[in-house]
Amino acid sequence: MFHLLLVAAGAAIGGMARYWFGEISGRVACSALPGTFFANVVACGVAGLAWSLWGDGTLAWAAVGAGFAGALSTWSTLAREIGELSRTRSWWAVGYPVLTIVTGSAAAGLFLG
Repeated sequence: MFHLLLVAAGAAIGGMARYWFGEISGRVACSALPGTFFANVVACGVAGLAWSLWGDGTLAWAAVGAGFAGALSTWSTLAREIGELSRTRSWWAVGYPVLTIVTGSAAAGLFLG
């Protein structure tokens, strides 16, 4: 039960951070897209670091890896943004998800052995 509470606490912080990334991105870049990209890449890096430190199912992994990183990342917003790019027939409809996957994998790989 305590693991679930830690996941929820980490998720609350991760969700707020994701919202913050979107808000700042909207003000600076007039689009939430860079904020989503940054949130997803940071989440991959945090998940990779958390796994390398606490991947054995500790309480810290529950809070940081599953909770915080899980809530910071956002597949649904990524999918919506790809759909919007596709409707405008932008080449970024292909480039954006590829860039997200490659960069996110590299961020996680920095910490995984």
